[in-house]
Amino acid sequence: MKRKVDIYIEGEKLELFNDELINVSSSVQNIADISVVYTDFSQSFTVPASEHNNQIFQHFYNNDYDGTLNHNLRRDAFIEIDLTFFRRGKIQLEKAQIKGGYVDNYQITFYGDVRTLKDAFGDIKLSQLDYSAYEFLYNGTNVYERIYLPNDFDVRFPLISSKRVWQYDEPTTPLDNIDTSTGAIVYSELFPAIKNSRIFDEIQNFFGVTFSGLFLSDDRFDKSFFWCKNREVFNNVTQKQKVDLQIITANALNCFDLVNDVVSVIYEPTATNGVHTIYLDVIAVSNSTPYTIEVYTNGVLTNTINNFGLSSNLIANYDNTFGLDNTLEFFVYAQSTVDLTFQVNYTLDFLVGGSVAGSYINIATSGIQTFINNINIANNMPDITVAEYFAGILKEFNLTCYGIENNTWQLDPLEDWYNKGIEYDITQYVIDDFDISRVPLYKKIKFNYQKSQSFMNDQFAKTFGREYGDLEYDFPYDGQEYQIQVPFEQLMFNKFTSTNLQVGYSLTNSPDFKPYVPKPIILYFFGMVDEDWYLDYTGTPTAMTNYACFGQDLPYNNTFYSLNWGQEISTFILNTVNNSLFQVYYSNYLINLYTKKNRLTGLKCVLPIKILTKLKLNDRLIIRDKRYIINEMKSELTNGEVDFTLLNDFRPVKRRITKPIVFGNGFGENQIMKVSVIMPNNSYEANIDITGTSIISVTPSTIYQDTLVEFELPPNNDQGLNLETEDGIDLIVTEDEVANVVTEYGSVGYVAEITYLFNDGSQEIDYIEFIQQA
Repeated sequence: MKRKVDIYIEGEKLELFNDELINVSSSVQNIADISVVYTDFSQSFTVPASEHNNQIFQHFYNNDYDGTLNHNLRRDAFIEIDLTFFRRGKIQLEKAQIKGGYVDNYQITFYGDVRTLKDAFGDIKLSQLDYSAYEFLYNGTNVYERIYLPNDFDVRFPLISSKRVWQYDEPTTPLDNIDTSTGAIVYSELFPAIKNSRIFDEIQNFFGVTFSGLFLSDDRFDKSFFWCKNREVFNNVTQKQKVDLQIITANALNCFDLVNDVVSVIYEPTATNGVHTIYLDVIAVSNSTPYTIEVYTNGVLTNTINNFGLSSNLIANYDNTFGLDNTLEFFVYAQSTVDLTFQVNYTLDFLVGGSVAGSYINIATSGIQTFINNINIANNMPDITVAEYFAGILKEFNLTCYGIENNTWQLDPLEDWYNKGIEYDITQYVIDDFDISRVPLYKKIKFNYQKSQSFMNDQFAKTFGREYGDLEYDFPYDGQEYQIQVPFEQLMFNKFTSTNLQVGYSLTNSPDFKPYVPKPIILYFFGMVDEDWYLDYTGTPTAMTNYACFGQDLPYNNTFYSLNWGQEISTFILNTVNNSLFQVYYSNYLINLYTKKNRLTGLKCVLPIKILTKLKLNDRLIIRDKRYIINEMKSELTNGEVDFTLLNDFRPVKRRITKPIVFGNGFGENQIMKVSVIMPNNSYEANIDITGTSIISVTPSTIYQDTLVEFELPPNNDQGLNLETEDGIDLIVTEDEVANVVTEYGSVGYVAEITYLFNDGSQEIDYIEFIQQA
């Protein structure tokens, strides 16, 4: 049965051919490239060049038509099937076809939400975002507070040296011993670091998009920081300001635009053999601090001038030639707080008949502009585009990105995304003939950071024959190798012997130990740690008793997590951290993929609209007695035919955390445990019940979306039912209640019950299990 497909572009419905096939391919994670987030896209298809469509496309075939559209840009669109919403994305106009001298049709392509997000980022760099919300006066006291205080600061200063090899109680290097006043760390040695979650906030603000998802508020993301180092030695400057032209005292050429603060240099036909000369003068200063003037010509940086005090700065000379048309803008920053007043002196001297005929004089002046010595995050931001950074974060934490409404994207770790999926039995819709083939697996998967120049990393590589933080996973297959590489560098830290003081070094190998500019670096804020050392933040070294500890490790819910790809020995806790990036974010998917019983199944079916329009790529498909996950689906929208490539699904059916949440006994104090509760597809409410358990409280107890739920748990008082087990971890669920459990090793278990309510009236019950160590 033919279905009615409607396509809307910016609210206008396209007219379609009656017999045109519209194929849409959909995939999020794909075994062909497991580190890439995919999206929907269509094969190119044609629509008629009707009068209505010609208006929508503004007569693209006729370049004499003065339209308002830039046809190089994709336009907002969505697709409906029989008046039921199907997909949202963008339409790209590819070409128009002329037949018999008349336009006949347009060829267009539909792209899903993720591609449109990448298009929006373009080549914008992180340094171009606005970080003014996180500014503070750059001085020793404010740096000291962000090292010493436990507050939830968005900007901190990790103890990473970019100047000298800090030592601790080392008699051969007294000037570098940071446990003495002589070798104290000077606050100006330290580069700042900003939370990744704040960078995401500014990406949203800059591009007018919204990111949602529990992971963005999870400590495993919220306590990750981005180190702001793009030069060898730290040198803070004020925020950059555009010269704000306010007063015109002469404007013979009408060259000043006070609204946009630009100067226009245009060919003047009345001034033959003329020369345009532009100066930017500083006519008033409050002190002699150095400042920098950046000149942008037609939006491109063309000149940088360093000066101080009162100054006259030649910007440009232009011959008055036909076609001259330049726009000049001026940006300024200073080394410390200063007040500056600017004046633009623009003169056009010209000759007539070989003799000097006169000059056009143009003068504009700014008001007093105050440059405050606030911390300048943008000026120290590593050289990386927003698109590169965003893609790196997705790879680092194996995040799936998908659109949930216009300009809103959901970010979920892959396993959380799969846990939202529900099951559809499509057995009755499957055409009997289908293919079963082996899964094209890789013989080796490499998880890599960018190579580090730090002498600590170099020594590790020489000792162990691999880069610190990297992982290679080998499989006994004859396939190809595959590399997942992020644009970040992994810096190995050093914990001084017999201390709790951990530091990093952005210094090259001995004997020079030169500072270097690293690739972008992501760090975990471990927390506040007690240890004695010295910091000079006032001109006099001060004895410190604690510090904000940074490195690769994070304690969360009484469990350690790492930013290393593999299971490394932590430089701080000196034990192996099992919860590596691979183990937490990649292993479940790859274990299922590499199960010997897994097959790649290709089949065709005709899905009813109620399934086709609701089916999400993380839903499971039941076909006869087997369960599958979707690797890729290709949908022919006009007749409902769908070609699937499916993988067998051997994951646990339940959404609950498969490993119990283990936590300490609390030393007589109640403990707060945070749990990400995921809402399944097509559910609208979940109720969490702790009746019959010794769990003290749950907040909130009713949720309507993915929520970070807090459970308050008691200290271990050995209450509960004694139970002899073989593995030491068990739980009892009776018909009437969920019970506390004590294992043979003295651990106590608590189980909370979750009831999910679905739009079709059905329910699903699940459990969250806590195991309290004795």
